[in-house]
Amino acid sequence: MTCQIKRTGRNTIESRVLRLNVFLVFALLLPARASAYTFSPEIATLTPAGDKSSVFFQLNNKTMKVAAVEITIDECHKDLAGKTVKVRDADEDFMIYPSQIVMMPGDEAGVQVRWIGNPELAGERAYTITAREVPIPQKDENESANAGGVLVKVTVLINYEGRIYVTPKGSEPDIVVESVTERAEDKQTGLGRSAGKLSELEVICENKGTTHKEMSKMSFLITPVDKEGAPAKEKAIALTIKDVPLLKTNLLAGDRRLFVIPWPDNLPYGRIKVALTE
Repeated sequence: MTCQIKRTGRNTIESRVLRLNVFLVFALLLPARASAYTFSPEIATLTPAGDKSSVFFQLNNKTMKVAAVEITIDECHKDLAGKTVKVRDADEDFMIYPSQIVMMPGDEAGVQVRWIGNPELAGERAYTITAREVPIPQKDENESANAGGVLVKVTVLINYEGRIYVTPKGSEPDIVVESVTERAEDKQTGLGRSAGKLSELEVICENKGTTHKEMSKMSFLITPVDKEGAPAKEKAIALTIKDVPLLKTNLLAGDRRLFVIPWPDNLPYGRIKVALTE
């Protein structure tokens, strides 16, 4: 949001404070997407060769103003917490046409994205495509007419992010449990006294396959293990991954993900084994 205020004196400014505050609050409460351009699809899957190596993204300017948009693509992966991390610019891997576009109110436009990178990938690559609205310099024709008042300009720029997967034929995910660690800490009361232990499981999974996998329909099978290492299958607990709090469940090929699981109330405290099921 950009505000430009032209001051002409104490009395002039004070007389317009109420109108200025009301205008700014109203502008901030406006739903940005209700008057924004749109960008779709959110996810596209390409092959590194053949007739499915390109896709068209559609833009629709639903605003009452001119919208200038630029398109960029970055290779990405996700860290242990599931946060997207940029690896590098992907200019050498894609042809984007047009990469910059200006749309009048009500205009629709198509942007072609074509893979021009290695046609024989060993595994899937993931990219973030960004449609970024850029400001258009304009001269305010009414600026001189408002010389004795307060000039306020509010500019809302909309960015969209989508995902592009370039997936070789025959690619498959292969998600395994890499490690399981129990984390415990003393629970403190208001008097600073220990009131027992809170336990969590830190489970790290790795996708050793060649394509991404949405894990929301998978489950952790947590099984108690006795002193001899034998699993007590009758006491096993299945926990659906989508029920794990604060979890992003899309695991890219080659990535690892940390799952922090509160110790289930009905799971005996002690040694356990964790496996993945579908």
